[in-house]
Amino acid sequence: TFKVVAVFHTGRVNVDEGQAFVTIKRVQALLDRPDRANSIIVRLDDGTRAQVVAADIERRIGYKAVSWQEASEDLMSALMLRKVIMYSVVSAVLIVASFGIYNVISTVVTEKHRDIAILKSMGFHASDVQKIFLVQGLALGLAGSVVGLPLGALMMLGMMNIQFKFPGSSDVQYLMMDWGWFQFVLAGGFAMTAAIAAAVLPARKAARLRPVDILRGGA
Repeated sequence: TFKVVAVFHTGRVNVDEGQAFVTIKRVQALLDRPDRANSIIVRLDDGTRAQVVAADIERRIGYKAVSWQEASEDLMSALMLRKVIMYSVVSAVLIVASFGIYNVISTVVTEKHRDIAILKSMGFHASDVQKIFLVQGLALGLAGSVVGLPLGALMMLGMMNIQFKFPGSSDVQYLMMDWGWFQFVLAGGFAMTAAIAAAVLPARKAARLRPVDILRGGA
């Protein structure tokens, strides 16, 4: 005879409908398997060390030990695939944005041929002209980061309110977002790098302009 002292709820249908926690001695008596245990679950303070601890248990005791990463290999593979897709999409967006910055600076260089020629005739070196347009690309990237990061944070807040259910779950779930500072630094760094890289070719083009040809009307 067993007495139900509490009912737990995890939100996972396969657990809530088919799992119970009972004193091990009572279960051993019920199954007529005294002093036997099918498995031992080890809980760690640092879950990321599960594979290391499992390997250490196998080496010391000889029993097979399975970490949660190995037990959830399909899920881990799906998460890795999701990361690859996510970073691929982000990279594609940055490439498109880089072409936009490239077009803006190229247009400025084309429109400012005469001004560039005047600057060079006044004593500006090619490196000075190149720095001007690199700084312009840097300013565009900085402006985009200043506007984009708060906008992205607002979008994250909105997505956190989206409700859905995982397969096999009975509870409503919400999207979880990583608010770590590293994610924002990474996004801003990628944006700044893309902006500067997009400005390099137009800046070099401006630095190679010959003031004599432009001032004489040759270009």
